[in-house]
Amino acid sequence: MEAMVRSFLKRGIRATSSHLDTTTVLDGLDFRFVGLYASPIPNTIWQIAEHMHLWVTLKVDMFDGKKIKMPEGHGFGTDAAPASEKKWEQFKVEFKAALIRMEEMVETMDLEKRYPEWDNLPFAEIVGIMHSHNSYHAAQIVAMRRVLGVWSRS
Repeated sequence: MEAMVRSFLKRGIRATSSHLDTTTVLDGLDFRFVGLYASPIPNTIWQIAEHMHLWVTLKVDMFDGKKIKMPEGHGFGTDAAPASEKKWEQFKVEFKAALIRMEEMVETMDLEKRYPEWDNLPFAEIVGIMHSHNSYHAAQIVAMRRVLGVWSRS
């Protein structure tokens, strides 16, 4: 049963077997489009992607035993876009790396260990919440890319 739960959690990080791989939602996205708004979504792709990365990184740090500080509000940045194309490219690498690190953690972490910083929830449940959080925001990014005319199923 434990192996099945670990497999489920690991697959959910990338959303395989259900929908778009979360690690690929930003692939091929030109820097010129990441700071644009696509109504009715009140954030830019950059703000949503940065928000996703923030929450994944907070969890990774917490699971690594680091002290974390919860962001104020919901953790959305105020900058519409990254400062440069170089920062955007670097961000995409870091975003994928954080998700891959989470996959690695699923292999070894105690599934039942509870984290007081996260409402005393167990590791497995926190990762499950991350699945739905990332799915929701990945879908927003796909919808925005479609509205902006910069989405391809390939």
